[in-house]
Amino acid sequence: MKINYDLKFKEELEKIKGTKPSLLLHVCCGPCSGNVLKEISEFFDITIYYSNSNIYPDTEYFRRFHELEDFIQRFNQDFNQNIQVIEKEYQPKEYLKDISQYKEEPEGGKRCYLCYSKRMKDAYDYACLHHFDYWTTVLSVSPHKNSQWINEIGASFNQEKTQFLFSDFKKNNGYLKSVKFAALYNLYRQNYCGCIYSYQDMLEREKNKELQK
Repeated sequence: MKINYDLKFKEELEKIKGTKPSLLLHVCCGPCSGNVLKEISEFFDITIYYSNSNIYPDTEYFRRFHELEDFIQRFNQDFNQNIQVIEKEYQPKEYLKDISQYKEEPEGGKRCYLCYSKRMKDAYDYACLHHFDYWTTVLSVSPHKNSQWINEIGASFNQEKTQFLFSDFKKNNGYLKSVKFAALYNLYRQNYCGCIYSYQDMLEREKNKELQK
């Protein structure tokens, strides 16, 4: 039975109204974060956590990271915020060693579940270490990401040190809003998720497009 995580999100916002607790927000890229930040920055004191060692190649990783940094500077000015960006060390070899066991899995399968889990565990550990009231991820804004899995992973961590903020950011036209927000800021929008396997799939798609011309 699917859980309505958007409803749980709205219920939590009602509980905290007027208190503005701290929130560690795991972010995969600028375009996915824009509208989410716009909609929740009035409720939380937000710090962004960039833990994305899944991204291949390194040029793409740093492009997404620097795009995010530039965007947050502009967002802070436009919305009178002071959001900081924390980067976890890029460790692609270590990351690939773990997910390569599922290299034959299709996009959206066990490999992706492990990918969510690893990055969210990084965010959870950081949130615990630095005493954040809440933590969550923007991953659920994508229509290609399994929101049930993402929230189940979040719920699996101990909630005593830091509380996972349940959410489904693609709801209420969240993805469409994020696309429009990214266009407003002229953000670079990648054409594949991130890991070497999604990168290879993208190259194959592009090759097939050329052959069909």
